[in-house]
Amino acid sequence: MNYDKYTLDRFDGDYAIFLKRPEEMEQLLIHRDEISIEVKEGDIVNIQDDGFAYTIKLLPEETADQKQRVNNLLEQLRSKHE
Repeated sequence: MNYDKYTLDRFDGDYAIFLKRPEEMEQLLIHRDEISIEVKEGDIVNIQDDGFAYTIKLLPEETADQKQRVNNLLEQLRSKHE
């Protein structure tokens, strides 16, 4: 089975809303009870759906890299407005 990469966008009630990478246009809603690992908004994960359950694997290095890219962009924007 293949894994697809997603970013955890947010929690909405009892559901986690993941956006499929890289375009992040397609949403996947998973009930909190079906998530067996601790995830937080902004985390990048691999998700496999075998038709019965989801297998979710956290990708900490990719999450850290993405956060660094976002911080760098924010810093560039701030320096342009000084």
